[in-house]
Amino acid sequence: AYRRGLARLKLGEPRGAAEDLQKAQRLEPQNAEIRQKLAEARELASAAPIGEEEVAVAAAAAGALGKDGGLYNEKSDLNEGRLAGSYQEQREWVRTIDKWNEIVDISFADEENKNCISVYMSLPGIHEIAPNKVCVWMTATTLEVRIIELRGENWCYVAQELWGQINPERSSWKIRKDKLSLKLDKRAARSWDKWEKLRRI
Repeated sequence: AYRRGLARLKLGEPRGAAEDLQKAQRLEPQNAEIRQKLAEARELASAAPIGEEEVAVAAAAAGALGKDGGLYNEKSDLNEGRLAGSYQEQREWVRTIDKWNEIVDISFADEENKNCISVYMSLPGIHEIAPNKVCVWMTATTLEVRIIELRGENWCYVAQELWGQINPERSSWKIRKDKLSLKLDKRAARSWDKWEKLRRI
């Protein structure tokens, strides 16, 4: 994402560059160079006029998110949250649902020999719903799980700051009988980096 962001910046596509650099920053929040390039891209993007093509793309994206009766309007069971590409789109989608229950029956194990954290969220009946009702969003330091329409309820688990850093691209999740199973790949793990909890915040 970082290299593509730089390339788009050079090609005079500041909005696209800002999107890519934002993704790169989520993966490496401490990287000053990425922060600087992102600020530069945002500044150029705010000064640049919006082209007709970009308006069309934005309208199509809004349609895909189910706004104004767009692309997926006839498929009422489609989980628009899975289509959310940016943090802002995720937040907008979350706000469209009134009531969320927090997932509290959670166990996890720090599998040091495999360099990963195994997480099990007990959710009776989850294997009976369509997979598109389940959203799992991860960054290097955050984890968010959203499940809609599970036996008439909506469920969530939000870790604004995980105990340690993970590699989101190498992490995975799977629906099993009555539970959601996640494997979080630990980043830069050292022998003393044992996770005491799943989240700090």
